[in-house]
Amino acid sequence: MKQYGLIKTIKDGDDEIKLCGNALTFVLYKSYFGRDLLHDIINFAKRNATEDTLKKLNDHGIKDMEDIDKLTDDQTAEVLGSFDNFAFDSEFVLNFIAALMATAQYPNKPDPAELICSIPPHFILDRKVIGELMEFLSLFVSQKKR
Repeated sequence: MKQYGLIKTIKDGDDEIKLCGNALTFVLYKSYFGRDLLHDIINFAKRNATEDTLKKLNDHGIKDMEDIDKLTDDQTAEVLGSFDNFAFDSEFVLNFIAALMATAQYPNKPDPAELICSIPPHFILDRKVIGELMEFLSLFVSQKKR
């Protein structure tokens, strides 16, 4: 089956995980974890906002998801690009990675605990991996706008 969306394989030495983000990711995230992915993305973004990010959010009048919908793609990239230091939410990061991994394995529906156990532990704090996740987050926010 051909997959659409953002597809990446993250490698570090012998460790690698394949991630795929598309509309199915939202469904799998909700079915696995019982929460809305967009809501969790916005909460993650709010918790990880730097002073610069908060200023950009205020400058653009962003108070909730609907306000982000009003931004241009360039403005969205500017705001999301200002998230730099993380007040780390390991549960969200693990759940998000697991949903992206499950999307990459569709039509198989692996057990979420097995997916989470297969994530190399050092990936969770790796800035490269977090940067890749921010790219996925940006994709989901910009796709929501369309």
